[in-house]
Amino acid sequence: MKKRLPLFCLLLSVIWFSGCSIQLVSSYDAKTLEQMERINQDIDRFYLTLQTQSESDRTYELFSDQYLNIEVNIRSLERRQAMRDKNEETLAQTKTLNAFWQQDMTNHKRQNSVSDFIIKRRMDQYQRLMKTLIQGEMAKQ
Repeated sequence: MKKRLPLFCLLLSVIWFSGCSIQLVSSYDAKTLEQMERINQDIDRFYLTLQTQSESDRTYELFSDQYLNIEVNIRSLERRQAMRDKNEETLAQTKTLNAFWQQDMTNHKRQNSVSDFIIKRRMDQYQRLMKTLIQGEMAKQ
């Protein structure tokens, strides 16, 4: 029995240390990071362009194509995150991004303009959300 104790301890150690490599979050995905950075730039460009127009020229119709293009990219990001294993946090943040974008698009369509105050507020909101998404993906490296 005493001769088997060191072997048993060695076997137990191997099992213990190999079991410690459990992954709790998804692994880093360079394409996801690129997609997030592209969406961040597109949203920033959208609001900066909107800001250059006078409030009376900020009609929904003039910006509907940009809304659609950004929506397509956000939905694509959301689908990508849904397919990744152990990625619930990023998926939830991406769903929040999609919900905000849908809400802002609907409000612009209903009011047919966007005030300077709302533009500033949305730029800050999206920058915080995109920063969180991007930093979260970079932390997986």
